[in-house]
Amino acid sequence: MKLYLIRHGISTANVARRYAGVWDVELAPEGYAALEELKASGIYPSAEGKALYTSGMKRTEQTFRVIFGDLPHEVCAALKEMDFGDFEQRPYEELMLDESYLDWARSESWDTPCPNGESKRMVIERAHAAAMALAATGRDAIVVCHGAVTALLMSRLFGAGDGSDYFDYLPSQGTGYVIDFSGDSPSYERLGEGYTVRRW
Repeated sequence: MKLYLIRHGISTANVARRYAGVWDVELAPEGYAALEELKASGIYPSAEGKALYTSGMKRTEQTFRVIFGDLPHEVCAALKEMDFGDFEQRPYEELMLDESYLDWARSESWDTPCPNGESKRMVIERAHAAAMALAATGRDAIVVCHGAVTALLMSRLFGAGDGSDYFDYLPSQGTGYVIDFSGDSPSYERLGEGYTVRRW
């Protein structure tokens, strides 16, 4: 069984350099253009015979339509983006002056939540449970989801396990991973290797 994780395209929040987890933003014009370029490069898998999902958020639904058109698909809510709590919608430049943000960003504990939001552990556990449930079906699946949830899941499966290597696994918008569960232990490949979109 293969699980394809595709990060949504460049969003309006990415362009504005604002935190968007549960904030339900849309794709930016740049996002549509970059996705069309990636699609033309041939990096995306065929949808034929695969279970198809999005996280249900606007930016993932819009990304799905660019790549796969109007194909029927389901929502995997457990792979929604991390809830950044009090940091939602705020610009990075402002947060760098906020002590509560700096405390959270500097914390080495994966149990430290964003104020009124989620911790890395919470996201890792729900994302891992969702991935295992999809793998258990034995059917290849494509999920259009998010950057943080993908990076944290990859850390859980292949890295430190606690998200401390988050940036090692954070995919550019429109790219992602193919996780192969068919062997004795999961393995992965990067989806879109060589077609890096600038991280916003």
